[in-house]
Amino acid sequence: IARFRSRDLSPVELMQATIERAMAVEPAIGAFADQYFDEALASAREAEAKYAGGGDPRPLEGLPVAIKDEEAQTGRRNTNASLIYQDHIADHNSPIVERVLEAGGIVHARTRTPEFSCMPFTHSRLWGVTHNPWNTAYDVGGSSGGAAASLASGTSTLASGSDIGGSI
Repeated sequence: IARFRSRDLSPVELMQATIERAMAVEPAIGAFADQYFDEALASAREAEAKYAGGGDPRPLEGLPVAIKDEEAQTGRRNTNASLIYQDHIADHNSPIVERVLEAGGIVHARTRTPEFSCMPFTHSRLWGVTHNPWNTAYDVGGSSGGAAASLASGTSTLASGSDIGGSI
């Protein structure tokens, strides 16, 4: 945020770098269930205008935030990594999503989780395996493995999760 205020970095530049990084590593890592890159860039432009206008930006204004697939976001697919819910669209925002959006965070992706977040590793029949970005021969723990892999691989600045120490 300080770099946005000082104009050393813009929300658009950060979002573009985040997206470029995701495009480069995501096929091998598999941290994301869904991506909203075009919409995220549009939101980053809006955030950039707020900083340029000299207003008082919100605490997360312009930061890319990945949301765990178990969290509902209005109008977005919310599968809980289950084939049963693969086409389910949320009709409300979970409290964490609501708080992230109110704080100006930009949801650019949803992260993978094991089915119903009930396994100690991140794998599901719907999404497959999420790999450790430091050694793709290994998978990642669960249930917030997609969030952890996203943060570790640089494809998000913040990510929601329900593991101890993993929540934003």
